[in-house]
Amino acid sequence: MALRFAVSPLWETVAGLRVLVAPGYSAVHQRWVTWAEERLAGLRGDPWFDLLVRLVTSEPVIPEFLIPTPGLRFVGIDAEVDAVLRATPERVTAALGDSTVLDDEGLVAMRDRLHAAHEAVIAPIWPRLEGVLQGDVERRGRLLVERGAPTVVHALHDAVGMRENTLVVNGVPTRAGERDLVLVPSAFIWPHVYLRDSPVRLALCYPASGFGSLWEHSDAPAQPALGRLIGQTRARLLRELDRPSTVLELAGRLGVTVGAVSQHLTVLRAAGLAVSRREGREVVSLRTALGLALAEGETRA
Repeated sequence: MALRFAVSPLWETVAGLRVLVAPGYSAVHQRWVTWAEERLAGLRGDPWFDLLVRLVTSEPVIPEFLIPTPGLRFVGIDAEVDAVLRATPERVTAALGDSTVLDDEGLVAMRDRLHAAHEAVIAPIWPRLEGVLQGDVERRGRLLVERGAPTVVHALHDAVGMRENTLVVNGVPTRAGERDLVLVPSAFIWPHVYLRDSPVRLALCYPASGFGSLWEHSDAPAQPALGRLIGQTRARLLRELDRPSTVLELAGRLGVTVGAVSQHLTVLRAAGLAVSRREGREVVSLRTALGLALAEGETRA
């Protein structure tokens, strides 16, 4: 069994919708729920959107064709929702049974409503949210290298464990066989975990560490103090990393050389304040949950 990580804006969109239909069980998200309810007001009442919400929230198992497991560490929302259009009638029937029929028009409608939901309640916070998720992946990736897969899996959640080639979730064993296990961090799944058991790969959605930093802010950002702590240029760089950016973009915004940005990013990554990933031919960086907390003067993670 190969272990890898993935960050999925689509999985976060669906997890967020599931929180919205039952916000009481995740009171930690109440601030986001209040904001998101207003953002979704314009979509509610549309028959296709209401059907989408019912499909992804009414059953313990989310229809597989609506949230396919990411094949890469990161897949953009456009590519993820477009994958819905490739669902075969057999996959749809296997997920929904014969009671709900979705033809090509229905799949297009599901794709469009998933994208609309993402744009309404996830896209506005995605730069901050992605920093939390990528930071979690970076930290657990280092643990994977140092301690191995069983240690990583056991540290995900109290209800998750591993013995030999078997994943145990909520006391139920699932043998992986030759399948990959994809770990998907989420800010909205807490306090639960969600296992997707498919013939191709297993996917486990778990609470990302530091997700609380998304909702709790202090009123007085400690920017001068941050500059004294890590240096003015690094403090400015950390504040610029509120969205994924290349070294060239950061150098232009800060008015320093590309080499200087690279050196400062190396220090921020080593301190767990930023992460970098490759997107095609470019490498983009953004701040982690810890970097967000420092940049905004937060006192609690």
